[in-house]
Amino acid sequence: MGEPNNALKVYMKRPDRIRSVLEYYLGEELPKDWECSQADGFLPTRDAKGKLTFRERDYLGEARAWGVRFLLGIENQQTTNLTYPWRLMEMDCLTYGRGIEAIQERNEEKRVRYGREDDFKYRYRKADVLEPVVSLTLYWGKKEWSGPRTLKGMMGDMSPLPHKLRKLVGNYRTAMIPMRSISDENLSRMDSDLKYVLGILKRTGSKKRYEQYILENREYFSRIPRSAVDVIDVFTNIGDIRKHLQYVQNQEEGEEEADMCKAIEDMKKHEMKKGLKVGRKQGRKQGRKQGERLGTLKTLCTLVNDGILEAGDAARRANLSKKAFGMEMKKAGYR
Repeated sequence: MGEPNNALKVYMKRPDRIRSVLEYYLGEELPKDWECSQADGFLPTRDAKGKLTFRERDYLGEARAWGVRFLLGIENQQTTNLTYPWRLMEMDCLTYGRGIEAIQERNEEKRVRYGREDDFKYRYRKADVLEPVVSLTLYWGKKEWSGPRTLKGMMGDMSPLPHKLRKLVGNYRTAMIPMRSISDENLSRMDSDLKYVLGILKRTGSKKRYEQYILENREYFSRIPRSAVDVIDVFTNIGDIRKHLQYVQNQEEGEEEADMCKAIEDMKKHEMKKGLKVGRKQGRKQGRKQGERLGTLKTLCTLVNDGILEAGDAARRANLSKKAFGMEMKKAGYR
């Protein structure tokens, strides 16, 4: 499968999953006027040499709630990043910059007239409104986040500076949800399949536990979307199960689905057949060895009976005591 971030980007773009994380973060349901549609997350910029490059947000949406329009940015992290507050700040700044450019271009196209309180030089009116950017980070890692969560957290000790100068140092805070730490009680309240995907990730330490969890939630896992399989696979390594998955197109959702419960059952059957095959093979091998030994004993008994070989020598060759070899002679009908 692909890299974890690619799988998460595809998985977390669905509106119902976005709703689940927002409602968990807020601790309440979103209002009825909530709506969100994916926007362009490519943010052009230039590198140190002046060459055009870009940053890409994991998810950027045009959202509306509480009568307010805003941009919703969702970033996925799997490991601790020591420069993360700066990276997120940079993406937010680029997003705001693009918003300002869009306003400037619109004003230029409409050939607006600027008043005394407007900014003619920057083609920006006092009445122009910049959409706020709301950024939420989803941390999917097993270990607790150990890096800074603020821009000031990346800085050294500033206590020697005068208090007034310290107040001038700008800060930037990140809002982060440790996804694997969401309690089962809170997961049960979610209205999307995110609760099942996280339920699996919380049980990755034991194959037996996550297989049991899949079978206990058969209704969902018998029709699991492919995007959810990808996320589970990159974090759980379900290679054995994935080999037995067969996908069918869900016409209503427009996404492929698979029956993971059947895949587990097929895998168990395959393992059982393999075990029986190995058992039969071992049985045949043991039978051959036993037959060869009996043939050797019969030959040795015949040689002793014909006086060609001494009983002691025959017992040594058969790896038996002289007494035990004598008993084998009697079993063979010799005295």
